[in-house]
Amino acid sequence: MLQQGPDGGEPVSLRSLVIVEDDAGDTLLVAEMLSDVDPDVRLTCFTTLQAALDDWPADADCVLLDLGLPDAVGLSALEKLRVQVPEVPVVVLTGRLEDGIGPEALAAGAQDFLVKGQVDGPALERSLRYAVERGRATAYQRDLVAAELRSQENTRLQRGLLPNPIIGTAKLGLALFSRPGSERALLGGDFYDVVETPTGIHLLIGDVSGHGPDEAALGVALRIAWRALVLAGLDAAAVLRGVEQVLLAERNDDERFATVAMVSLSPSLSHAEVVLCGHPPPMLVRGDEVSELEVDALPMLTMLHGRSVEPVTVALDGAWGLLLFTDGLIEGGRTPGTTERFGAQELARNLAALVAKETARAELAPMLLAEAERCHGGPLSDDVAVLLVGSLDWWR
Repeated sequence: MLQQGPDGGEPVSLRSLVIVEDDAGDTLLVAEMLSDVDPDVRLTCFTTLQAALDDWPADADCVLLDLGLPDAVGLSALEKLRVQVPEVPVVVLTGRLEDGIGPEALAAGAQDFLVKGQVDGPALERSLRYAVERGRATAYQRDLVAAELRSQENTRLQRGLLPNPIIGTAKLGLALFSRPGSERALLGGDFYDVVETPTGIHLLIGDVSGHGPDEAALGVALRIAWRALVLAGLDAAAVLRGVEQVLLAERNDDERFATVAMVSLSPSLSHAEVVLCGHPPPMLVRGDEVSELEVDALPMLTMLHGRSVEPVTVALDGAWGLLLFTDGLIEGGRTPGTTERFGAQELARNLAALVAKETARAELAPMLLAEAERCHGGPLSDDVAVLLVGSLDWWR
């Protein structure tokens, strides 16, 4: 049975109909009427509601339900059926129009109702077809509402992951970049932040293991904890241990961990103090030369117990830039289809080449990602976050 939908859109197809009716004569009459309008529709018949629920066909497009069954009478039959198979449209059969149960069935979730003895083949076909169309429209509307709610939740998470930097100095160039992994609209656990205090400008970039809303929410919690602790004036060791404490308290399983890189620039921008916890080291750019900062990394967060936290001081004389990034930028393939990783050395070479070409600093991160994806042979599966800062005489 294939007709154009009532909205003039895609055709509505009825291939499989379930009939739950204890009167063999009524079932035969329905079968004969449908055979006249479309003999190809497949009928599956049951005489009790429980039998139908126990052996429900997975491909059912619609159900014709009698409201006077031996094991379910009135709206209770409809209610039980809606609980078991909520996605399947229902047309109910009632004995009399005057009993008022037909409109009540519509209010309870049925798509239509028919009165026994007052319907012919074309009317039956039309009712079933419209029921399928209404069911499809209801499911579509429900999906739209769910998608809108997910979008709103994602926006809130994205806003938490990608904050507005708290920075007032005009002595520093700053660019922030993020991109979810392929097939996701929501960032996973990648996060970053920038906060200026009287002690300097503090940078954070981190990555919670895993991908999804739980990891994103945890990343937001860690970033906010870091920001609060930095603004409270705590030193690097206390900040790191506080963030780890939040991670241990908020994670939903014992396998979840996070990596972070913290950089504190002095007020004069003449040096930086760097702490790494299981995170790729930032890259320092001087002139056209790019090198990884030589900083011994502490273990990832969740494993700091008993460890001494001592920031490493890095001189920042002359024109300089610092690139902080998450590992998604370097863990793609070096060539399409290969198991060899892109790696930090290749990233450094690409960064040096772009700097030598006097690429606008704000364009460096997206261009580095584009080159990594070209080498990988397509979009990277992992999220990518980049934080780039530099002295004004280096920034272009």
